[in-house]
Amino acid sequence: MSSNELKRRAVPKFTSFAPATPAPKVDSEKRPATLRGSSRDREKKEGHERRHRHRDHDRDRHKDSDSERERERERGRDRDRHHARQHDRHHSRHQDRDRHHRRRSTSPTLQFKETHHPSHKPSSSSQNTDVFYFDKSEDALIFRYGGNERSKIPSYRRFGAGKFIGSPGYLSVHFEGSKEVFTIRGPGEGRGNGSVFRDKTLMTWARAKGAKAKHIKPSVGGEDRESAAEGGDFISLEPPRKRQRVDKSPGPEDGDTTPDYRSIYGKAKSEDEESDGYETHSDSESEDEVGSHLSDMSTAKKRSLELHRQVKNSPQDTKAWLELIGLQDILFLEHQLEGQVIIGDQAKALAELKLSLYEEALPHALDISLKETLLNGMMREGEKVWDPKQLAKRWEETTKTNPDSFLLWVSRLNFELSRVATFTYDEMKTYMVTKLQCLNQSLATASSEQNIVMLCSQLIYVFVRLTCYLRDSGYIELAVAAWQATLELNFCRPRNASDLQSAIEDFSDFWESEVPRIGEGNAKGWRHFVEDVGAMTDPPEAISRQPSGPPQTRDPFEAWASLERREAAKARMPARTLDEGIDDDPFRIVMFSDIKDLVLWFPSKMLPQVQLQLVDALLTFCRLPTTARSSALKDPFIAPRGQAFESLLNQLGRHDALTSVEIERKPPLFGQQGGNMALSQELLFSGQDWFQYLGQWSSLSIDVDGEVEPRWVLETLHYLVLSCGIEQLAEYYLALAWLSEPAEVKKVAKGLLKRYSSNTRLYNAYAMIEFANGNIDMAEKVLLSATSQNSPDSQLLWNTWVWMHLNAGNIQPALLRLLSSVDNTLDVEKDLSVSPALLLKARAHFSTKRDYSLSSHQTEQALQYAESLALFDYFSTTENSSGSTKSSSQGNITSALANIQSFTTEVSFLGHQTLHERLLQIAARLLYHHANHGPYKPSLLRHYLHEFLHLFPHNTLFLSLLAWAEQSTLRIDDPVRSIVREGFSTTRNENNSSSDNSHTAVPIPTYRFAIEYELLSGAGLRPVGTATIHSTKAAFEAALSDPSACKYNDDIWIGYIRFLTQVYLHALSSSHASSTTTGTRESGIKKTNAQAASTLKALKDVFYRAVAACPWSKRLYMAAFSAGPAAEPGEPGGGGGSALVNELSSGELRAVVGTIVAKGLRVHVDFEGFERKWKEKEGEEERVKGEKEKVEKEKVKKEKVKKEKVKKEKKEESERRARMERKRRWDLEESLHKNRHKGPDKDGRGGRQYERYNERDMNREGGRR
Repeated sequence: MSSNELKRRAVPKFTSFAPATPAPKVDSEKRPATLRGSSRDREKKEGHERRHRHRDHDRDRHKDSDSERERERERGRDRDRHHARQHDRHHSRHQDRDRHHRRRSTSPTLQFKETHHPSHKPSSSSQNTDVFYFDKSEDALIFRYGGNERSKIPSYRRFGAGKFIGSPGYLSVHFEGSKEVFTIRGPGEGRGNGSVFRDKTLMTWARAKGAKAKHIKPSVGGEDRESAAEGGDFISLEPPRKRQRVDKSPGPEDGDTTPDYRSIYGKAKSEDEESDGYETHSDSESEDEVGSHLSDMSTAKKRSLELHRQVKNSPQDTKAWLELIGLQDILFLEHQLEGQVIIGDQAKALAELKLSLYEEALPHALDISLKETLLNGMMREGEKVWDPKQLAKRWEETTKTNPDSFLLWVSRLNFELSRVATFTYDEMKTYMVTKLQCLNQSLATASSEQNIVMLCSQLIYVFVRLTCYLRDSGYIELAVAAWQATLELNFCRPRNASDLQSAIEDFSDFWESEVPRIGEGNAKGWRHFVEDVGAMTDPPEAISRQPSGPPQTRDPFEAWASLERREAAKARMPARTLDEGIDDDPFRIVMFSDIKDLVLWFPSKMLPQVQLQLVDALLTFCRLPTTARSSALKDPFIAPRGQAFESLLNQLGRHDALTSVEIERKPPLFGQQGGNMALSQELLFSGQDWFQYLGQWSSLSIDVDGEVEPRWVLETLHYLVLSCGIEQLAEYYLALAWLSEPAEVKKVAKGLLKRYSSNTRLYNAYAMIEFANGNIDMAEKVLLSATSQNSPDSQLLWNTWVWMHLNAGNIQPALLRLLSSVDNTLDVEKDLSVSPALLLKARAHFSTKRDYSLSSHQTEQALQYAESLALFDYFSTTENSSGSTKSSSQGNITSALANIQSFTTEVSFLGHQTLHERLLQIAARLLYHHANHGPYKPSLLRHYLHEFLHLFPHNTLFLSLLAWAEQSTLRIDDPVRSIVREGFSTTRNENNSSSDNSHTAVPIPTYRFAIEYELLSGAGLRPVGTATIHSTKAAFEAALSDPSACKYNDDIWIGYIRFLTQVYLHALSSSHASSTTTGTRESGIKKTNAQAASTLKALKDVFYRAVAACPWSKRLYMAAFSAGPAAEPGEPGGGGGSALVNELSSGELRAVVGTIVAKGLRVHVDFEGFERKWKEKEGEEERVKGEKEKVEKEKVKKEKVKKEKVKKEKKEESERRARMERKRRWDLEESLHKNRHKGPDKDGRGGRQYERYNERDMNREGGRR
C-alpha cells in the first residue's frame, strides 16, 4: 500500500479566513464540554486509524510467497484499497460532523437557547458523563420546532438492520421536512424484493419526495475501468463529493470559472465531476417508472420553487411574496383528502408558516399599498396564532405606525367588533365617528381629484358601516335620522349652500322645525324649506300609539321578549315631540345634536359622482341588493339578507309523500334575494318562471326587529327619482313598488313615464310587469306604442316581445316578431311564411349591429343585438345538428348557444366582464326554456352550465340551474358540491395572493347557496338521502369558518340556529312518538333521546359562538327567547326558536339579558322593572285568585250547610211522620185488641163487625204501602 493512499487528506485552506489564534491550554476539568467532546472525537478517530494500520500489518506478515498466495496478495491489495477508500469516506464524514457540531454550537440559535433557557443546561454532574445526561425539566422549544435539538442528539445506529422484535416488519425511517417519521415495511416490500424500481409503493413515495432516477453507465477503458474495479459492485447513494486529484488540480490562477465554495449555487465542482456525477438519462424505462423531478411536481410546487427563487433574487418584489404566501394553502391542501377542512393544529401550523413569510417580506416592501396588504395579511394570520392580549397590542402598534392606512383601519374595526370580552356599543360608535370626522377634515383640505374621489368612497363606506352598526344594535331611529339628514344635505341642497358651516346652521333650523323629512309623507325637502319660506309645510300630526297588550304566556322571559319586539317594531322611525307614548324613551326623539357628527357633506362638484354611490349605500343599509354589483356581497357586516332560509326551513320534513316524478317537476329556487348575479331587467321584472333579483323583500321586512320600515324605503326612492331627478334609479324603484304594492304599480308606472317620457327601458319594464301579471293585451299595447318611437334602444323592446311569444310556446310568431324589427312591413298576424332573403337580411342586420355597437363601446346595444341573433338562430336554423328529437315549441339550441359562445370570446378578450356574464345568463335562460318545453339532452344542459360556472364560479343563477339539472341523478359524487368547493378553494387562494382582499373574497351568496343546496333535501326538492343533517351542518360550519365572508354575518348565524332548532324539535317529537308507540324497543327510544340531547348541546354551543362572533347584533341575543315563525300571530319574529328559551335555565337567560344591557345595546323594555311588575302582577293575580277561591269555598260551604240542613229537616219530618204512623197503628191495634176480647153481643153482630172492620183496615194498609 502506497504512502499516498494512507496519507490523510488535508483540510483545504480558506484564504478568506484569518488564521485562528491558538487557544490557551486549559485544564481538562475546566475545559468546556464542547471542547472535551471534540477532543474525545479526535482520540476515537486516531484509535480507529491505528486499528486499521495494525490489521493491515498483520495481514501482510502472514502472506506466503507461492503463486496462490500471490493471487491472494493481489486480492488483498484490492481489499486494502477498498478499505482505505471506506476509511477516507468515514473520516471525511466524521470531519463534516465535527464541523457541523462546532457550527451548531456557536450558532445564534444555540446562543439564543442558552441565553433564554438556562434551566435546560446540563448540571455539573451530568457534564462528567460522555454523552448522556438527565434533564427533568421540559424544553418549551420542542413544541415550537417539533422535536429535540439535533446537535444534542449523539450519533447512533439501530441494531438489527431495522428489524422489529416480535414483528415480521422492518423499520423504515424518512424525513418530512425537519421531522423524522417512520413506517413499518412488511416482508417483501421495498428492498429485498428484486429491483427497487419494481416496488410501486417505494417508487410512489420517491416520486412524491421528488427523487431522481440515476442511470449508471457501464465504464469502458482506462481510468473508468480502474474506478469501476475499485468500486466493485458498490453504488453510492450520496451526492458525489469533490475529490482532490494529484495529477490535475488547477488553482484559482488557472482561470477556473467554477463557483466559489461560498456561492449560493452550491459547492464548487470540477467539470469532470459535474459531467460524471450528475449526468442523467431520461430513457423511456426510467421515465415510465420514476419520471423526472419536475414532471412529478404539481403546478403549485413548480410555481412555489420559482417564487422562492424570485424573492431570493429580488426581495423587493412584494407581489411575488404575496403570491408565494397564497400558494401555501394549495400546497398544504395537496396532502389533505378531498373536502377535508383544515382545522385545529393544522390551521395553526399553516398560519405560523404564512406568518413567518409575512415577517420576512415586510422589511423589503417599498410600495405603501403593498406594505399595507402585507401588514393586513400578517395580522389576519396572527389572529390564529397569537393570544387575544398580544393580538390587541399588535393591532394598536400597527395602526399607530400606519395612521393613514384605511385598509388597516377597517381590519382593526372588524377585530374590535368581534371581541366580545371588551366590546361596548359606545366605544365602537366613538371609534367610527372619529374616523368619519378625520375623513371629513381630509376631504375639506384635499386638492387632487384622485385623492378627493378616494376620500369620498371611504367616507361612504364608513358611513354605511356606522349606520348598519346602529341599526343592528337596536338604535334604528338614530340610523334612519342620519340617513335622512345625509340625503337632504346632498340631494336637496339649496343653490346658495356652499359653505359647510353656514349650511349646517341652516340645516339645523330645518331639522328642529320637525317638518316632514325625506321619506315621510308630504316631504318637500330642505331646498324648498329655505327658498320658499311662505309655503312651508306644517309639522306632521301627532301620532298616538296604543300600548301593547299583555303577551299570552306564563314565562316572564318569553313575555319580556315578546313585548320588546313589539316596542322595537314601533320605533323604526324618529318620533316628534308631540307624539304620544314616548315620554319613557328618550331615544325616540332624535335632535340635530345627536346626528351632527354623523352626517356627510360632499363638495358640489363631486355630487354627480357621489349621488349614485350614496343610493347604493342606502340600499345596502336597507338590506336590499344594490343597483350594481358591489363589494357589499363580500362584506359580512353589511351584506344584504337572503330569503332562502325562511322558505326552506318552513318546508323541512314535508318530503315524505313526494315521488321521484314530483321531484323532477320541481323548479329551481327562483327567489334570489341577495343573490350574486349580473343585474338585468329579466331579473327585476320576471314572473314566477325565472329568477327574481329582489325576491320577496316586502314579506321579509314586515314586522322584523331591526329592519327598516318598508314604507319609508319606497317613499325615499320615490322622492329621489321624481323630485331629485335620479333617472338611473327609476327601474329599481318600479320593481320594488311592484313587489310591495302590486295594485298600485300602474299608477307608479304612469308617474315615471310622465317624468321620463323618452326612457325606453321604462316602457319595456312596464310591459314586462303587465305580462307577469297576466295582462298580455296590455303588455302588447305598451310595446307597440314604444316600438313606434324608433329609439336607439328599441331592440330591447323587440326582444321582450319575442320572449312573450316564446314563453307561450309559439315559435313561428316569435320568429315573425323578431323579423319585424328588421322589416316593419311584415304583418305578424297574416304572414305565415318567411322568405330566405329576409332571413339573410335579418342575420346580416343583427350581426352588423352587434359588432358595430361593440366596437363603438355601446355595450348595452351590443348585448341586445347579440340576444336577437341568438334567438334568430334558435328559431330559423331548421337542421338539428345534434340529431335529437324536439317538440314544436323548441328550436335549435346548439346553434343558438354556439352563436353566443363565439361572441363571448371576443367580449371576454376586450375585458367586458359584466357584459360577458349577462350574455351567459341569456344563454342559461334559453337553456332552461328549451329543457322545459320538450325533450332535451341532460348532458348538453350540464355541459354548458359547467362551462358557465368555470368562467363565473360564484354566479348563483348558474349554480341554482345546475342543482336543478342534477335533481334526477343518483350519483355517489355530487358535482354541485364539487364545483362549490372548487370555487371556494380557488377564490381563497386568490384572496391570499391578492393585494385587495375585498375583491377576491368568496361572496356570501355562494356560501348561502351551499347551505340552501343541503337544505333542499329536507324541503323535499331533491331525492331523500342526498343530503343529511350532518351535511347541512358541515355547510354551515364551512361558511362560518371563513372570517372574510360569513363568520361575522348574523343572518347566517340565525339561519344556523333556526336549523338546529328544527332538528331538535323533530328529535323531541320522534322521541315522544317512540315512547308512546307500543312495541318500540328501549334501545331505539334511548337513541332518539341521545340524538335530542346532542342536538340541544350543539344548539347551545352555536348560540354562544354566534354571540361571541357578533356581539353587536341584538337579533342574535333575542334568538334565545322565542321563535320567529313560531311566535304569536302578528308578533315580529326573532329567528331563534322556542327550544332555547325552554331549555336554558333562568340564570342563563338572565345572563343573556344582562349582557345586552352591559354591552349598551338598545333595550326598549327594562327587564328588571318588567320582571318586578310581572311578579307584582302575578302576586296580585294570585291574591285575587285566592280571594275568589275563598269566596267560592265559602259559597260552596254555605250551600253544603244549607243542603245538609234541608236534608236534616227532611229526615226529621220523615222520622216524625213515621213515629205518628207507628203511634196510630199502635192505637189501632190496641183498640182492635180490646174489641177482640169483648166478644159478640146478644144478637151476634159484634163479632162480624169486628171482622169486617179488620178486613177493611188491612186492605187500606196494603194500598198505602
